[in-house]
Amino acid sequence: MLFYAYVKQITDNVTYRYVIVFASRAVADEWWRAVSTSTVTSFTSSVQRISAQFYTHNVNLANAADSLTTTGVATQFIGKVFFTLLNDLGGRGLNIIPPPDHFADHISGNSFFIRSKVYPYEYWYYPTSDNTTQAVYVSRTERTRFTVSRTDSGTAACRNRHDWL
Repeated sequence: MLFYAYVKQITDNVTYRYVIVFASRAVADEWWRAVSTSTVTSFTSSVQRISAQFYTHNVNLANAADSLTTTGVATQFIGKVFFTLLNDLGGRGLNIIPPPDHFADHISGNSFFIRSKVYPYEYWYYPTSDNTTQAVYVSRTERTRFTVSRTDSGTAACRNRHDWL
């Protein structure tokens, strides 16, 4: 299901406002992860995530829409994301994005990287070797995909991706 977000120029309230259309909520999260961890520092300094459906950017540093065409940022999303430039404020209307039908679908059978909302560069990591305690760690350099699914009893269960191998 399509997922929408706004992005607004941080230095004024008139120009460079976009609606971003993502192929899904998961693509939105992956795009943000690519932009926020990019080695192109103009993007990591410019584009900020305020909430899941609201971003800001400083086009004097980098335009969020250019993330799809700038090498090293998020070019892998060129067919999964697009930006629509909105009219300048000047008395014209603002396009309203539809509300998501179901905002979070964590029990979908898909796999996810689990990260901290407070420290978004910290991820859960489950090492596959030398992990006799079967512990899950917090890491800034390693991450493991986890799948959340329902058990036969209807309760949620979480498995790391390595259980599938």
